[in-house]
Parts: sequence; C-alpha cells; structure tokens
Amino acid sequence: MTPFYEIQPEKLNIIHNKRELYFPPHIHDNIEILYVYSGTQHLSINNIKYMVNAGDIAIIFPNIMHEYYKEDKKSADELLIICDRTIFLNMFPNLTNSIPENPIIKKNSLNNEALFALNGIKTEKPFPIKLGFVYIIMTHILNTIKIEKNSDIYSENITKKIIEYIAKNFTNPINLDTIAKDLCVSRYYVSHIFSEKIKMNFRNYLGLTRAEYASKLIRMTNDSLTDISSNSGFESYRTFNRTFNSIYGCSPRDYKYTISKLRKE
Repeated sequence: MTPFYEIQPEKLNIIHNKRELYFPPHIHDNIEILYVYSGTQHLSINNIKYMVNAGDIAIIFPNIMHEYYKEDKKSADELLIICDRTIFLNMFPNLTNSIPENPIIKKNSLNNEALFALNGIKTEKPFPIKLGFVYIIMTHILNTIKIEKNSDIYSENITKKIIEYIAKNFTNPINLDTIAKDLCVSRYYVSHIFSEKIKMNFRNYLGLTRAEYASKLIRMTNDSLTDISSNSGFESYRTFNRTFNSIYGCSPRDYKYTISKLRKE
C-alpha cells in the first residue's frame, strides 16, 4: 500500500474502535496515542512491528511513518487519540525532532490517574474535558518513556516531502531527477529514501499511486478508460493497462465491467 501524508482537519480527534484497526502506512504532524481496552492491535512504527495488547499504550511522535494492520481475525476494543501538538502550548517539550526509545508502555506501568483519563475520555465529551484528559495521559506518557533525539530526522523530513511531492504531482511527468531538483537533494539520495524508508522503488511507487487514483476515477466517474489513463498520469494506455493489471490482478476494462455490474445490482 502506498504511504501517504495525512492531514488532520481537527485539533483533537478521539476515535473509539470496536475492532482491530487497519490503516495503511502514513505520516502526519500530529501526536497519536493508541490505548487497547481489550484484544490486540498490530502496529508498525518506522518499519518496526509491534503487538499492542490489552492495557498497553502506544505513542507515535510527529512525522514518524506508521501503519495499523491485522494478522488474524481477533476482536479488539481500542481508543485512538490524534492531537495537534500545538494544543499543548509550552506544557510539554517539542516532540517534532524526537522519538521514544520504546513507543509501547505496558499495562503494569500505567498509574491510576492515567487509567482514569483513558477510561473517561469520550468522543461526545466537550472539547475542554477531552483536552484535560489528554493532558493527564500525555503527562503520564512523558514521565514514563525515555525520549531521544531523532538522529534520522533529516531523512524523515525528506521522506515526508517526497510523499507530499508525488501526491501533488503524480498526474504530471515526473522522475527521480525532477524530484531531486525540486527538493534540492541528490538523485541518489531520493532513490535511497525509496529503498530504505518507503520500501519500494520509485517506479513501482509512482505506478501504484497512479493506479490507485485511476481505480478511484473508474469507480466515481463515467470517463473513458483512455481519459482515465491520461488523467492519472500514465504516459501510455499500454503502461496503464500493465501497471493496473499487476496491482489489481485484472485489466482496467475488466475492473470497470465489474464495477458497472455492482452498480446495477
């Protein structure tokens, strides 16, 4: 799945999931906190896999790539807190260029105040109450974990910029050279980011981004496949057909036919 840069429209978002969460690789400027009431949540942070069990907390600092995934069909009940770091003003240290030594806090390390806040915070509560609970939770987390300087912050920032750049320009003719030139880095370094951080070469990443956009156009519009190919950035219909087939296991034409049948049912 293509990593992407996520923009959160709200300063504080409280999400209560009744099942194990699946969300593809992404980064954002927010602080993200996961608390599992029961069951298990699988989570990858900076390409390191974790299993967050009942009673555990996971924290993700800003601009760190992460992903929620499933390895089985076990049930889960969990809380997700996504907050803009600016809402804390100067109460906590700036976490932008930092990473936790270990992003997981085990249940036996949680004190009563943190448990009270984790169980008391609700989506429907007024913003000041939710913010108060988040202050308690964050205070406990930062008093429990060890924070270290992110020695890889430069590559993290470049990774974010590359993902944002492709998201804005994938419908245009772009390559490693154009990205390197516009971001003022070397072509070799851009290629290195793809292999080491995104775990996919540039050609496959760009093809996947374009194919996902094309599939959306097929589902949401009545445009011809030729127009969709062009509007998605493919240099030729042949490339569109080959790339789409390799990702979705069928041709764009067959995909469109299947979608049309589902609409009629």
